[in-house]
Amino acid sequence: MIANVVQLFLEAAERNQRTLAFVSATGDRVRFGELRRHVESFAGGLVANGLQHGDRAVFILPMSPALYVAVVGTLAAGGVAVFVDPWVSLRQIAHLAAAAKPAAFIGTPQAHLLRLFSRDLRRVRVAVTAEGPGAWLAARFRFRDLQGTAPIASMPGGSPALITYTTGSSGMPKGVNRTHEILAAQHHVIREEFPAQPGDVDLTTFPVFALSNLAAGITTVIPPIDLRRVGSADARLVVRDMRRFGVTTAAASPPLFDLVADHVRATGETPPPLRRIVTGGAPVRDDQLRRWRETYPGTEIVVAYGSSEAEPVASMSADERLAASATRPGYCVGKPVDAIRARTVQIVRGPLERPLDVAPGAIGELLVTGPHVCRDYAGDDAAFAENKVRDADGTVWHRMGDTGHFDDGGRFWLAGRVHSTIRRGGVDLHAQLIEQTVRGDDRRIRRVAALGRPDARLGERLAIVIEADDPGLLSDVEARLAAARADVVVDEMVVTRTALPVDPRHNSKIDYARLRRMLDHGALR
Repeated sequence: MIANVVQLFLEAAERNQRTLAFVSATGDRVRFGELRRHVESFAGGLVANGLQHGDRAVFILPMSPALYVAVVGTLAAGGVAVFVDPWVSLRQIAHLAAAAKPAAFIGTPQAHLLRLFSRDLRRVRVAVTAEGPGAWLAARFRFRDLQGTAPIASMPGGSPALITYTTGSSGMPKGVNRTHEILAAQHHVIREEFPAQPGDVDLTTFPVFALSNLAAGITTVIPPIDLRRVGSADARLVVRDMRRFGVTTAAASPPLFDLVADHVRATGETPPPLRRIVTGGAPVRDDQLRRWRETYPGTEIVVAYGSSEAEPVASMSADERLAASATRPGYCVGKPVDAIRARTVQIVRGPLERPLDVAPGAIGELLVTGPHVCRDYAGDDAAFAENKVRDADGTVWHRMGDTGHFDDGGRFWLAGRVHSTIRRGGVDLHAQLIEQTVRGDDRRIRRVAALGRPDARLGERLAIVIEADDPGLLSDVEARLAAARADVVVDEMVVTRTALPVDPRHNSKIDYARLRRMLDHGALR
């Protein structure tokens, strides 16, 4: 049983003292041995300034070595790291930070301005400022007495370690509680699913992958992008850093790999020699995989599936996925990882008190449990009731919020989201299946969304919104629907040049609630 998950990092740092832990184009360049000294100094400074075991520390920092010095140092001191993502609104950031009831606030100078709007944040016992866009050195963290030493806190495995927030794509962001045991289990699953090789250098936009890299002695390259706008990254800079730092593996949401593939095709450059690509955070289309396969013919491409509460749940290679796609509609995400138990139950909007398993092969909502699946939310009983199910034996199952089915080989096929399921005339229609058919491989279509709109007679009517420049494509769309989904009756179809709203974290998943409001207010052109 792990006493403090930081021990994994300390052991990796001891084995890899001269290996680079972090590197970036902003000048960050820190080795594991050096990083360990800064973590220990930071932990000592927190203790010297009054941080106690179990105290929460809120972080508002960009992805940088400074962030990981602060997070790992907080855990080493016995605190709980609360990470507020930069992609939520300023009002939500202030609300979430205050709701955590922190004893410490660690952020950039600009982030500290948020404390002016919250009495709770102004009263924190420890306030730490990280200076400079690429600041990572402990000496550049400002608080009263940074130079301190403290032993690594011994924490029960079930103690909270890290609280992160969901994107809020289906409601208010929820504070996901990762314990020391869960973080350790998550690290081991990541390493089993995506094995490292000696000398690997990993470029990632996923913070959990960077944490796992720290525990494995793997170099992390911080990409030259704004994580709030992955889809607007400068692919030229990303490709430059892949070459410059000898990147061998990369993990990011689909838009980043789309940009890199488009850049390579447009310039005729030889792609950086990546050994493996891991992508996830949103359904990955077959046409995307085929384009990436053309760009990276010798690279292993892996589609990972999971959520903030459970990552990873499953994964599969692009080649297996493309072969599977020829057999049926839907987005295949592969078999659950060995540590996961999974089941599909009847689709219910709202709390699920008595889940009823569906017949084999039938579409239902996916529930999962396992040692790396988060079992509760930070001080949020309502979120637990909405998103968790507890068995009579005490086992907590997490509701993934996704609908789909298992095939005979045990692979899960995504069909949609529970909250985006359209109930038209008593029949469930699954948004992603319809969107997949509408889009096909038509490159004129940038995005497509199928959603339900209230209807007194039908319950909901089916609306399809297509983001494209050519209204003339409607006849092709109608032909595809008629050929593949004769059972689907479309009540409204719109072609718009207006960008469809997507989630702020991965810039990939349709924000159905916001899109409904845009339709209601005539905001599509």
